[in-house]
Amino acid sequence: MQDALGLAVIGLGTMGQIHVRNIAGGIHGARLVAMADPDLLRGREASGAGAQSSVFGDFRQALDCSGVDAVIVASSTSTHGTVLREVLARRLPVLCEKPLAASSQEALSLHRAFKQAGIPLQIGFMRRFDPSYRRAFELVSEGKVGTVYHYGGISRDAVAPSAEVARCSGGFMADTGVHEFDMAAWLLGARIDRVFARGGLFVSHYLAESEDVDLAHVSFITQSGTMGLVELSRNAMYGYDIRTEVLGSKGAVRIGVSAATGTTVLTADGVRSDHLQGYMSRFQEAYRAEVEDFVSKLREGGDPAVTGEDGLRAVTVAEAAERSLRAGREVEVIYAE
Repeated sequence: MQDALGLAVIGLGTMGQIHVRNIAGGIHGARLVAMADPDLLRGREASGAGAQSSVFGDFRQALDCSGVDAVIVASSTSTHGTVLREVLARRLPVLCEKPLAASSQEALSLHRAFKQAGIPLQIGFMRRFDPSYRRAFELVSEGKVGTVYHYGGISRDAVAPSAEVARCSGGFMADTGVHEFDMAAWLLGARIDRVFARGGLFVSHYLAESEDVDLAHVSFITQSGTMGLVELSRNAMYGYDIRTEVLGSKGAVRIGVSAATGTTVLTADGVRSDHLQGYMSRFQEAYRAEVEDFVSKLREGGDPAVTGEDGLRAVTVAEAAERSLRAGREVEVIYAE
């Protein structure tokens, strides 16, 4: 394919605008053709970055826009099923932000539909494209830490989402936990077999209306016997904090970047460092790299780096963790065959 791939971005919240800026800023072999969001004012604001593209209130109009070759779905989780089925009806390749769907049943249906149609479906697990995580994957795969027996993950947001956003997110496990569940399966090379989750509301009490939590601990064991422990927090307050460690018989590999720079100020008033305040700055390079890889595979051939099956598995683990949280006991992760 010689011509630039025409992309449409559906959903212009924070994630959609990240993609718009990256594409408009220059993704090799791609151009931004159309954008859509029910909030037309937000759409017009986003169009400042993609000045040459069309903006629609109805996502179907964006999909039908002349020159659209592929789609990035960044709308709320609750809309993924509706949007993805319209994308599939037009046989357009798609990069869908996580989670694939709010339930494993819907995720399975979508995965099967795209697979049977032979239409590329990539899931937006951007951590797999982050240089530090890719290096960790290489080290673990090469056996540098020996036989792996433990995974540790910390995912802390600075501030919890609004009640409106939380209602459409699919819940804490599906919205945030899926990143950790995907990372664990990817780095360990094994599916998660059983989970035990605890959680509570400590700061964002308004989330009670969504029957959600703002802190959760999830322990798990894989089919190969590797153990894991994940902490999910919505209110770190000091900044955005993502840390991962894989422990093996020869040592460990650790990924942890919480400071925006390497600068620390030491004065009589105390010691201060500048913490990252959000995922946009921490994974800026990864967001660009995942779209570059998506475009490259479509132009040159090859399967998506993160598949619908990966998305389905992460949602399935998240759903099991949610069941465990409600039941107060360990539960089995039941994967669809």
